[in-house]
Amino acid sequence: MKLAVFYDHAYAAPGVPSLARLAVAARTLHDAGVADLHKPPAFDMHLLRGLHTDAYLDAFDAGLEPLASTQGIRWNPGVRDATYAMLAGQLAAAQHAWSHGLAMNLARGFHHAVPERGSGFCALNGLALIAHVWPSMKVFVIDCDEHGGNGTEEFAARLPNLYNASMFGTRFGCLGNERSWPYEVRLARDGRRAHLRALAAIEQRLVRTAPDLVVYQAGADSHEGDPKSRSGFSTRALAERDLAVFRMVRTAGIPMLFVVAGGYQRAADIARINLTTARCALRVFSRA
Repeated sequence: MKLAVFYDHAYAAPGVPSLARLAVAARTLHDAGVADLHKPPAFDMHLLRGLHTDAYLDAFDAGLEPLASTQGIRWNPGVRDATYAMLAGQLAAAQHAWSHGLAMNLARGFHHAVPERGSGFCALNGLALIAHVWPSMKVFVIDCDEHGGNGTEEFAARLPNLYNASMFGTRFGCLGNERSWPYEVRLARDGRRAHLRALAAIEQRLVRTAPDLVVYQAGADSHEGDPKSRSGFSTRALAERDLAVFRMVRTAGIPMLFVVAGGYQRAADIARINLTTARCALRVFSRA
């Protein structure tokens, strides 16, 4: 079994390390023999209307400052096109997951974007977009990034079919609401198994919600070697995290899409973490 991975060369905009690293991850997954790479179709930006404000969408599309660069990455056409390509991959991967049970989008940079602007290296919210495009489907985000998914939390307050459970080391404004649940975990402070206790609580939320799709943010920036990490996850703890998430979703019988989210180490180190996540997915989902 190989993993269906949605990726386009446009994801890896040159000159932007947080995007260019995705090309390294794509090669790593391909060379390891775990991935079938799928190029997503062109993105219809009109699908974003009603999710983000028109003023922000128009500014981001045309490069009108200061709004166009509010994510913290200076706007250029390559950054815009990378964002659109990753959103196209997000929708294509969701459809593949509904048909086949599992898919990966080799994308990052979604969960901090709020309706009026970008934030935290996230231009447009590709997690909330799925719930926006398919309003009859319940979408449950399990966000395990170093930084809390504050943007997705804000969208969850607006979209009645979007749910967000966020486990993080750095809160980033993620405080919780009726459909968003924050779990701050720092292993040096809270103990080696704290992440598994938080994930058990998330599993209870997942079962009660009974969503139509799970979207998992498998952040590499929680790793202890990442310069932004307060979570302090060892390589082993990250694998435990990933296996726990994949197992809870597989046990619940819910289609699943996952993305690679954050990471600020060397591109090769992040790619190895992404590869471990992919192997954990195959280990769980390839079993009869």
